[in-house]
Amino acid sequence: MPSKLELNLTGIAWPVCLLKFKSALSSLGAHDVLEVLAGDPDVVDNILMIVNHSADRVVDQRKEGETYRIAIEKNEGRGMP
Repeated sequence: MPSKLELNLTGIAWPVCLLKFKSALSSLGAHDVLEVLAGDPDVVDNILMIVNHSADRVVDQRKEGETYRIAIEKNEGRGMP
């Protein structure tokens, strides 16, 4: 059964936030969902670029006030390089 993990990157400095994101995403099993919270639009752009170049996919993306919420589903195949 797929699980859901939340990663709050609001207030975490660049590039540490992307390292935390990559680590959390790589720890997921197939079809698990990582929900990422971020406050910096540049971080969001980089996360989306990373996911678009992987086998994983964005299943939801929205802005709630000053916070961006992105849900990413881990693909069965290969993870991030």
